[in-house]
Amino acid sequence: MKRYNRMWVGIAGGVLAPMLVFVIYFSVRDPGLHIADQVIRQAEANVLAYYVSLCAIANLLLFFIFLRLNAERAARGVLGATILYALSVVFLKII
Repeated sequence: MKRYNRMWVGIAGGVLAPMLVFVIYFSVRDPGLHIADQVIRQAEANVLAYYVSLCAIANLLLFFIFLRLNAERAARGVLGATILYALSVVFLKII
């Protein structure tokens, strides 16, 4: 497990996990539209920030998995990615 205890592994997982949840959710919710069309639709309805923040909850699960596996550096990377998502939500709310 030591090879996964790297900061970049946590950042990569922390960035990709919410994106994966976002894609899965909108693929199941409205399978006829492409993801890019979904993002445009949500941005026009001013609810994209809400969906991004809800998808970031996936990082909570990933964070606790890394802590359970004693991969503290990877857990720090997930925390850093979550902070980046929080900043993007603030940016989306301002615009």
